[in-house]
Amino acid sequence: MMINVLNKIQILFKILSILSLITILVFPLHANEINEKKIENVIENFLIKNPQLLRSILDNYKDKIESEKKINAIKSLELLKNPGIFQEKADVTIYEFFDYNCGYCKSVVKTIMETISEDKKINFVFVEFPILSQQSYNAALAALASERQNLYNNFHLALMRVRGRVDDNQVFRTAKEIGLDIDQLKKDMERSEILEQLQKNREIAKLLNLNGTPAFIIGDVVYPGALTKENLKEIIKKVREG
Repeated sequence: MMINVLNKIQILFKILSILSLITILVFPLHANEINEKKIENVIENFLIKNPQLLRSILDNYKDKIESEKKINAIKSLELLKNPGIFQEKADVTIYEFFDYNCGYCKSVVKTIMETISEDKKINFVFVEFPILSQQSYNAALAALASERQNLYNNFHLALMRVRGRVDDNQVFRTAKEIGLDIDQLKKDMERSEILEQLQKNREIAKLLNLNGTPAFIIGDVVYPGALTKENLKEIIKKVREG
């Protein structure tokens, strides 16, 4: 049964090789007589007596799979056309998953903007990840729709500066204040590609095991929670140093 489990996780051959060597060392005079079945019996008995080894193997395999999922999710994120601030000579890209009704997200806006202003080699990508309410979801739809009028960054920052809850009334009031065509905005909010964008963001967040905002992806590391300016600069420095 244990052998079957190892087959499923594709590491049986490695275990067989290691324990076959152990078997040969233990029974050097009879090595040529030990057939595959006997080796399997030795291995099975060894694992029964040492369950911690199997547990360790399974844990390591799980960690490997999770790591691969994370890397693939980040690669997928790179391919998505999320809006952001892009600088010509950027050598570091930062992704932020956020919600317009997240107080911690609002608290780091100043840190983000100051860091981008001071460091001209950063791309910053805004990943709409509305998880707190339907109002947050509607705000995200409106924000992505505003990109079609080339006002996403202005609208994003204006919504992030709103004190208190960002509901539908606040969304359209803010949109009007920054010069968006409200009728066109509402039409664009219903576009299928915008709905798909939010769905893709959710799928990637799930692969990254994100269940809160803000969350930053820098290099191949996920940093959940609000970052201070010092934290952010230190992380950027480490990424550049490789």
